[in-house]
Parts: sequence; structure tokens; C-alpha cells
Amino acid sequence: MSTPKSMRIAVGIFGRRNVGKSSIMNMLSNQSASIVSDVAGTTTDTVQKSIEIHGLGAATLFDTAGVDDAGELGEKRILKTNETIENIDIAVLVVENNEFSKFESELIDKFKSLNKPFLLLVNKCDLKETKGEFLNLINPFKFIKTSAKTKLGLELIYEGLAEISKQISKDSDDLFSGILNPGDIVLLITPIDDEAPKGRLILPQVQAIRQILDGKAYVCVSSDADVSKTAQMFKPNLIVCDSQCVLQVVKTAPKDAKITTFSILMSRLKGDLNEFIKGCKQATSLKDNDKILIAEACTHNAKDGDIARVKIPKMLSKFSGKKLEFSYTNGRDYPANLDEFALIVHCGGCMINKTMMKNRMQKASQAVVPITNYGIIISLCQGVLDRVTEIFRK
Repeated sequence: MSTPKSMRIAVGIFGRRNVGKSSIMNMLSNQSASIVSDVAGTTTDTVQKSIEIHGLGAATLFDTAGVDDAGELGEKRILKTNETIENIDIAVLVVENNEFSKFESELIDKFKSLNKPFLLLVNKCDLKETKGEFLNLINPFKFIKTSAKTKLGLELIYEGLAEISKQISKDSDDLFSGILNPGDIVLLITPIDDEAPKGRLILPQVQAIRQILDGKAYVCVSSDADVSKTAQMFKPNLIVCDSQCVLQVVKTAPKDAKITTFSILMSRLKGDLNEFIKGCKQATSLKDNDKILIAEACTHNAKDGDIARVKIPKMLSKFSGKKLEFSYTNGRDYPANLDEFALIVHCGGCMINKTMMKNRMQKASQAVVPITNYGIIISLCQGVLDRVTEIFRK
């Protein structure tokens, strides 16, 4: 199984039209991932490619539309490019040899305002000599002279990206950081219902199993058929369950068992658990006709009993006793009009990286809208929030 995109370093490639962004993308990935043409504006939508770079590790490259795109469609493409800037970890700015304009300056200013480290690539250096005046403009920045055609400077680019990645503040990528010790036994409760994918476990469950093993602990996996019997058999130090069966698990597990949910572990890993818990308290003061945004980072066909479109709205309406209005987003879509909502309920974020999740939390904060998480709001509505978050307060 390859590293999920949500756990890869996101590297965005930016610049004006026809400077060679797509050629750079193909050179870095050693594949024809992007269409290359002499016609300006060939890249219309952001193209993604997963790669492995020695020293950098697993990464996803994003080839974006030119920031000097024109017309109504061009403006929409630029908006998509700007969204990509917000959600990447490292930026690569491609400029043509001896060409530096307001577009490059504006991009650099944007990178700096968003605290995005960037690498400047001077492309097409095989075609003409680099002028001193141009060098004076780019000398303040870390730059590499390259040619996508001849692969000049390719190894230097890899090294530059690896160096930047080491400087990026790295939070723990461990779901169980600080709550699990070597030799502990963890019981994972994974319901097998209509929403469970056929023949496989979902990403948070797979990630949990791997990280428990990495931590030299033991893992047991069971359905929710008989939690009490399973817990008695294995005597786990920690029980992690799906949010949809959390009430059942709390009721039937041993009274002294430490319990949490996959969604809460994810919210702690990707975002800010304390902020999510604080945000869920808004559910106690909702009013009739308040708008609730339910944001799901993955895309799938909703089934009967879907957690986002059926179960959470039903639980929240019953808990608040109010007539609420629900809106939904999927995948990378995230509305600009967040201030219309009284509360945002976000999924665990297993399909997006930390940068995107924290960006979404920041936008909610700027709009002064509380944001919480599926697992936290479900636990609140079922009266078990303190129990499933207790382990993080010790």
C-alpha cells in the first residue's frame, strides 16, 4: 500500500504561463504527468502526481495554471492556483531565464504572507546566458539554474526540496503520541455495516494498526458484536472505536477502560483537539434556523444512514431541540461564505494533509465560526465526550 496523499509532503509548482512548469513537473516525477505545449495556458486545472524523493520522502507534486492567465476562465484558474498555495507545504516558483516581473514578486509576497517556504527555479538556462541584472533581482532568494529539457540541476532541486522539508516544523505524525507505550495492548473496534468498504479497512484503521506496531505495542481488531467479551479476553490498555458505535462501546466496555474514537485521534493529529472540543460547545446554544456546515474531505456516494448527511444532522437536531438548516461540502471544496454558518462540523480529515486542515480551521477562526469534528460532536450528543477525551487530559 502506497503512502496516502494526506501523509505526503505537498509541493506546489507555480509561475507564469509557458515558463515550463509542466516540464519541471515531468522532470521531477520522471513521467509525463502534465501535458507540455508551446501554447500558453495549456495547464487549465491543477495536475497532481505522487512521487518519492530521496531525502524528502513521499511527496505529491501539484502543477498549477499560470498566474498571468487571462479572461473569465483564466481568473477562475488563478483562484484555483491561489487555493493550492494555501494548502501546500513547499512552493516551487518557476521563472524563465532573465524574466522577472510583478507576477513573480506577487507570488513571493504571497508565499511569505502564508509562511510557505519556496525554492526558485530559473528554467531554460540552456538557451541563453543569464544576465547580471536578472541575477541581482533573484540573489536575495535561494535559486537553482535548471533546464527541464536537459535536466540541468535536477539533483540540486531534489537536494533543495529535501533541505527545505527538514526546516519545516514537524508535528508528530503518530496518532498515539503520548498515550501509548511499548507493550501496551490496543483494541480496535471496527463495525462491519453498510458503510464499511467491501474487503478492506478504512484509512484511519489501517493507519492506526501500522502506528501501533511501529510503537512496539500489540493490536487486536474486532467488530462491535461483543465488545465486553472481547475486552475481557484481551484486557486492552486502550480501546479505539468508530464514532458510530461509541455509545455502545462506552456502555459495554469495562468501567476503567480508556476509550476514544478514530475520528478524535484524527482530529488531534490533523488539527487542534482543544479547539474542536471548544467548538462543539456551540451545539448547546444553537437557535432555530441556524445554518450548519458539514464538511467531508473525501468524496463518495452517500448511502442510507450516511454519517454526514443523515446521522449527524439527526443527532444534532435532537440534541439542540432546534430546527436547523444543513449544508454539505465534499473533497477539496470549502465555501468562502463561512460567516453564514453557526457551526462547522468537519470529518476527521484522513484524506487531507495537516496544512489543509489547519488552513480550514484558520478560515473558520477568521470568520468567527466555531468548528468541531464528527467524532467530537457525536460523542457530545450521546453524552460520552468527557469519557472519550479523558485520556488526552492526563
